Amino acid sequence: MSEAFKYAVRALPSEFVSLSVTYSGHQQCSAAQRWGKGVREQYILHYVVSGKGVYCTPQGCFDLSAGDIFLIRPFTEIEYYPDPDDPWEYRWVNFTGADAEIILSRTDFTPEAPVMSGCGEDILPLMEAITENPGQELYNSLELTGTLYRLLAALVKRSGNCSPPSKRSEERHRCLRAALDYIAVNYPLPISVDDIAAAAAVSRSTLFRLFRTELNTAPSDYLIDFRIEQAKKLLSETDISVTAAARSAGYENNLYFSRAFRKVTGMTPTEYRRSRRGDL
Repeated sequence: MSEAFKYAVRALPSEFVSLSVTYSGHQQCSAAQRWGKGVREQYILHYVVSGKGVYCTPQGCFDLSAGDIFLIRPFTEIEYYPDPDDPWEYRWVNFTGADAEIILSRTDFTPEAPVMSGCGEDILPLMEAITENPGQELYNSLELTGTLYRLLAALVKRSGNCSPPSKRSEERHRCLRAALDYIAVNYPLPISVDDIAAAAAVSRSTLFRLFRTELNTAPSDYLIDFRIEQAKKLLSETDISVTAAARSAGYENNLYFSRAFRKVTGMTPTEYRRSRRGDL
């Protein structure tokens, strides 16, 4: 049995919202390691390098081995753990962006079948290129995005679901991308769900259905999560005050910001900053 290890890289926050890598890594699990039950906020692909494990979703559990790749969808309750006698080693990549869902819809991944098998020859080198990229400079971020597109292209190529997207699907993608682009640019301002809907040229109810269908969340919740993510970066990577971080993330009221921050992270902004800097 191989000795357990974990190597992970957090990518430079990207200015490009169409598709971007946020986190990646390489891990040899111990027999006792497991994750879940819980939800993730982004898409995650895990490629099994060696060993065995189990991935469980609301649709069932799947036995995995070397050469398999499994997809975690945002806000879907999942659990995964290694085989106790042959713990798996895997590489993973977290990613987000408006292009993610429409590209994944062209692969064989479905909620009922979130696993693709026999992916070693073309997928492993791309996973290695992503997980070994330090991701701390702009050019790294651009390289990561390019490699992620190549990885997803390889998955589309080996999938049987290659029919072109319908006009309705393309329109949903256009509207979602417009909404996410608007949030990414205007989140520091006092924008509303109505403003987001107007930017996407859809009604409020259509916007809600679009976010629920494609992202499994509401537009208002997505906006809150996006703002809190920006605040987290400022609190962990700069020395600006909590008040300044709140204003920069779109919150004029410190009390409301603290409540929203605690609801999302389980900590106050001050506690989060201390935890990120090892002061607790």
